Amino acid sequence: MSTDNLEIIKDRSNKLIALNNKRKIIEQNILDKIDFERIKNENKNIIIYYKENLNEGLIGIIASRLKDHFNKPSIVITKSNNKFKASARSTLTYNIGNLIKLLIDNKIIDSGGGHNMAAGFTMKKNNIKLLDKFIQKDFLKKNLDNDNTNNYDLEISSSAIKTKYTYGINKLGPFGNNNFLPIFLIKNLRVIKLDVIKNKHMSTIMKPDTGASIRAICFNCLNTKLGHYLLNYKKRINIIAQIHENIWNNKKTIQLNIKDVIL
Repeated sequence: MSTDNLEIIKDRSNKLIALNNKRKIIEQNILDKIDFERIKNENKNIIIYYKENLNEGLIGIIASRLKDHFNKPSIVITKSNNKFKASARSTLTYNIGNLIKLLIDNKIIDSGGGHNMAAGFTMKKNNIKLLDKFIQKDFLKKNLDNDNTNNYDLEISSSAIKTKYTYGINKLGPFGNNNFLPIFLIKNLRVIKLDVIKNKHMSTIMKPDTGASIRAICFNCLNTKLGHYLLNYKKRINIIAQIHENIWNNKKTIQLNIKDVIL
């Protein structure tokens, strides 16, 4: 990673790209086998997905995809040698790191650790039902509202979405746990062009009442309620989004990452 030899850089970069493409294929194969409709109909406050033969290196990514899709804390569990390994991803309103300590104290899991948004742990298979019951009860006991949609930090005008504004946002970084990238409400936009990417993402061009058009992307939203609105709703919508500086071929452009819409 520290070499300045261009041939070595090219060779290692190509290997990393190939490995990442392989990872994407495996990830998509796992997602294709998940019954999203069944999970939706169960309507649990916290999603717990167990499958014995998952690639344990990907369970964190799968948990993140489930969390993004349902906007609920999600835990993915698989078999790892003689134990069962789990990875969890949470939302802003439920501290998954505190939950791990409770699970250890109650001897429901063997070991684990994490922070408020992500965690991992190991456990025995015969405790999965007990884990599910304990977590759902803990969620309700803390009187947390599972509907995290429509949350944003600030309403801004579409005319404010300029390079100077993104520069100011970036000065607040680095972003991560306990310092999240700001989320904005931007009103009165209309989708004038939309492309589906890799049968799961949506790339759009949105037009405000006045001013220049804005590029936006919505990840993993095809076949979701959010994706349905972007595809079919022809009137003006209000979007909740993050503002990103996208760099492609050494060219910087501003792009919105859509999180939700308000009609």
